[in-house]
Amino acid sequence: MSVRTRLIEKNYSPLLVRKYQAFGWPLFVGIICDSDLGDLDELVWNTLSSVSPESIDKDLQACRNLVGSLLDTIVKYYHEESKGSVEGVAVFYYVDKCAISSLYGDFMVHKACRDEFYSILNILPHI
Repeated sequence: MSVRTRLIEKNYSPLLVRKYQAFGWPLFVGIICDSDLGDLDELVWNTLSSVSPESIDKDLQACRNLVGSLLDTIVKYYHEESKGSVEGVAVFYYVDKCAISSLYGDFMVHKACRDEFYSILNILPHI
């Protein structure tokens, strides 16, 4: 049974932001989705475990590819689980003085969604 977090007459699904340490660097995943996100960590770690740490080291294109691949994997997984439940996904990776982000859905088209996601990223180091 798929969990739904959308409230009756609610216009927007909740935003979740999760932090991971990917190869020693902070990686953040933001997702606006109605599905049960209890398996998000497993999905992210499985995707990261398929990448060789040596391939990330000193290769910015490999880091960009990782971020894009992770975004695509998350979108595909939750779309297959419950069609139409994924409103937006954001992946942000800060590696060796370089910020890489990849956005999908509402994060691409709504400034308010981007602002909320990046505001949360600005707050997290101070908590």
